[in-house]
Amino acid sequence: MTKIPFRVSARTARLIGRENIASSKGAIIELVKNGYDADSPLSLIYFHQERDCLYIIDSGDGMTQAVIEKHWMTIGTDNKTNDIFTATGRVRAGAKGIGRFALDKLGDCCEMTTKPKNKELSSIWCVDWRNFEGNFKTIDAVTADLSTIQELNLKEYILNEICDAKAQDVVKQYDFNSGTVLKISNLRDNWDDYFVSQVFDDLEVLAPPKEQGNFKLFLYSNDKPNQYGEILGSICDDYDYKLVARADKNQNVNIEIFRNEYDIETIPPEFFQREFAQKSPYRLDDFNKGSWRTNKTFSELLAGFKEVDEDNVFEKIGEFEFTFYFMKRTYSNPDLEKFYYNKFNANDRKDWLNKFGGIKVFRDDFRVRPYGEAKDSAFDWLGLGGRKAKSPATPSKPSGGWRVGPDNIAGGINITRLGNLEFEDKSSREGLQENKTFQIFKLIILQILSTLEVDRAILAKEMKLFYDDLYFDDFVKKDADKLAEKILENAREKQSNKGAEQENEETKEKIILSKRIEEKDEEIGALENEQKILRGMATSGIVTASFSHELGNLSGVLASRTDELIELLEEKSPQNLYQNTPDFLNPYILIEDMRKQDAKLQNWLKFSLASARKDKRRRKSIILSNYFQNFKSTWSNVLSNRMIDFSYTVDNNKLDIRAMEIDLDSVFNNLLVNSIDSFLRQKQNNKREIMLKVNTTDKEITIDYFDNGEGLSQDITDPSKIFNALYTTKRNEHTGEEIGTGLGMWLVDTIIKEYNGNVKLLYPKNKGFGIRIAFIKKYQRK
Repeated sequence: MTKIPFRVSARTARLIGRENIASSKGAIIELVKNGYDADSPLSLIYFHQERDCLYIIDSGDGMTQAVIEKHWMTIGTDNKTNDIFTATGRVRAGAKGIGRFALDKLGDCCEMTTKPKNKELSSIWCVDWRNFEGNFKTIDAVTADLSTIQELNLKEYILNEICDAKAQDVVKQYDFNSGTVLKISNLRDNWDDYFVSQVFDDLEVLAPPKEQGNFKLFLYSNDKPNQYGEILGSICDDYDYKLVARADKNQNVNIEIFRNEYDIETIPPEFFQREFAQKSPYRLDDFNKGSWRTNKTFSELLAGFKEVDEDNVFEKIGEFEFTFYFMKRTYSNPDLEKFYYNKFNANDRKDWLNKFGGIKVFRDDFRVRPYGEAKDSAFDWLGLGGRKAKSPATPSKPSGGWRVGPDNIAGGINITRLGNLEFEDKSSREGLQENKTFQIFKLIILQILSTLEVDRAILAKEMKLFYDDLYFDDFVKKDADKLAEKILENAREKQSNKGAEQENEETKEKIILSKRIEEKDEEIGALENEQKILRGMATSGIVTASFSHELGNLSGVLASRTDELIELLEEKSPQNLYQNTPDFLNPYILIEDMRKQDAKLQNWLKFSLASARKDKRRRKSIILSNYFQNFKSTWSNVLSNRMIDFSYTVDNNKLDIRAMEIDLDSVFNNLLVNSIDSFLRQKQNNKREIMLKVNTTDKEITIDYFDNGEGLSQDITDPSKIFNALYTTKRNEHTGEEIGTGLGMWLVDTIIKEYNGNVKLLYPKNKGFGIRIAFIKKYQRK
C-alpha cells in the first residue's frame, strides 16, 4: 500500500484571507490583535491615501527570523493555542493561526518590518498575494521574500514612513526597542473618510472601557490629519437602569439591579406606604441604596431544561459577566409627572446609543465581532426586537409583559478562552459557532434580562395606579364643582333649594358612575386579552367540528383496515411462511405495528370528536361519579399503554354539579396530560398512579387530584406562576426553547374561577403533583 500526501492549492490562501474574512474592517481588527498578543502597549493605524497604503504598527515583542519561518509562514499554526498567556499575563486573542491572511483581504502587497526584543538582527518580510493566483499552482510553489538588517532603529524608520505630525508625536512617546510595522499597499478598498470613520467607530468598542489604559489604540488618516487620534471607549453613566450579573462555575448567578430612572425626592411619601412597597426591593430604603441584589441558578433561570438536558449543557457554559444598560430615548411631560422620571438630554442619549448601543461580546477583554455592531444584521443577535413584537405591552400594563427593545440598550458580556471552552470562533472571524451551548447561553442571558424588565414593569404599574388614585378625585372634584356652580345658578333662578339639592345628588351619582366605568374599562381590557388567547384555541375546535363527519368515518376505517389486510394477505401468503423472516421484513409484524399506530390515531380522534359535541357546551347537572367513570373509560387505552393506574373515589354517588361538561373536560384533560408528560420524564421505573378524591361539605365540593410523577420542576421558585398565561417549563432538549403552550394550568385556573371556585396546590409526601379544586355549593343541583 502506497501512502500519498495531500497537496494544497495556492488558491487556499486566497480563500482563507480574501474570501473567508468577512470584511476589511474585520481584517484590520485581526491584525490589531496580533499587536495585542505581542504585549504591545499600543497599536497605531495609519491610512496614507496618496501612497495607496495602510500601516499597522505596534511596539510589541517583534519576531525573529526563526519565528517567521516556523510560525508566521505556517498556515493554521497552533502556537497561540498551546501558549495561551503572553509574558505580561495577557490571554492571547488569536488562536486559529490564520489571522495573518487578513493582509490579503486589505491589499495585494505587504511588507513587514519587525525587530525582536533584545536582538540586534531585524527582519523584512515581503509578499505579493497575486502570486497565489493561477491554475494548477500548489502552495509550496509560492514563496515570500525574507531579508535581515543589522541594528535597525525602528522608531526612526517609522517616523520616516509616517508624515502625519500627530501620529509622529504618538510614536515619540514609546521606545520602540522592539515591534512590528505592517505596510499594506495596492489597497483593495477605497479608504475615503466615510470608511475610515467606520473603522474608528468599530475600534472604539474593540475592548471594554475599563481596559483602555492597558492597550491604547490610535488611528490617523493622511486625508484628514486633524480628525482622528486616540480611540477611547465610552463609559455609560447616563442610564435609566443598569444590570450587572456574574455567573460562577457552579452555575450560580448574582444579579444586581441599579435604578437611576426615578427622581426619588419627587416621589410622595404616600407611595412607599402602599402594600407593594412594604416588601423588598420596593421599600424606600431599597430606593435610597440605589440598587438591589438577587441570586439565581441556571436551572431557575431556564426552569425545566435541566430535566430534559442529557448533554449537561449548563456545566459547559462556564463563568461570565454581563453588564446591561437600559436608556429611554425620550419622554413626555405627562410621563415625567406620572412616573417621577429623572430629566435627561434626549439628543445626547440618542447620539450615544447610535454609536455605542447594542450588546457586545468580549473574550478576554477583546471584542468578538459582529455582536451588537450598529447597522449589522447581528446588532440584535439576542432577538430582542422579535421578542418585543410578540409582547408590545407598555411598562405600566396591569398584567405585565413589558420587554426591552434593541434600540434602547447597550452592554457587554465578558467571557474567556479558558473559562468558556465551548465558545469557539467561526473560521470567518465573524462571531462564535452556533452550537447548542451557545444557544442555551443566549436564553440564559434573556432570562437574566427579564429580572430588570419585571422590576421596571412592577414599578411603572404601581406608579400609574398611585397617580390615578392621587389625582383622579381631584379631576372629578373640579368637574363636580363646575357642575355644582351650574346647578346653583339654575337653583337661584328657579328659587327652589329642593330642586338644587336633587340635582346635586344626581351629580354625585354621575361621579360614582364615572369611577365605576373606568374600573370596568380595565376589566374589559384584561378580558379582551384573555379572549384573544381563547379565540385562537377555539379555531382548532371549529376546524375539528367542521370535519367531524369525515373524521368519524376515518375512525371507523382505522378500526377495521388492519384485519382486512391480514385476511387478504393470508389468502396469498400464510403467516407460517414468515416464521424465520426478520421482523423488519415480516409483513404480519409490520401490520401489527400499523395497528398500534391506528389505535393511537383512533384515540386522538375520539378525544377530538367528543370535545366537539354540542351537548357538552350546555350547562347542565352533572353527576360526578358518572362523569369520572366516563372520563376513565375515554382515557383507558392511553393509560393502559403507558402503564398508568387511574383511580377515583366520590363520597356520594348522587353528588352533582351544575356546569358545562366541556369545562370539566378542559380542567381534567389538562391535568391528566401534564401527569402523563411527568411520567414520561421519569428515569426510574416506578409504579405510575393517578388518584382523584371527591369530597363534599355543607359549603363546597372539593376535588383533590394527585399523581406520583416528577411533580413541579424544582427550578420554579414561585409555584403560583404555573397559573399564569403562557408560562411553561417544557423545553426542547436540544435548543432549550419553550415547547409547551403555557395554557393548560392557566385554563384550569380560569375555568374554576368562572364558577367562583378556587384552586390550591398540594404537595404530596412522596413527591409527585397535587392540586385541590373547590366549587361552592351554589353550582350543585337545586
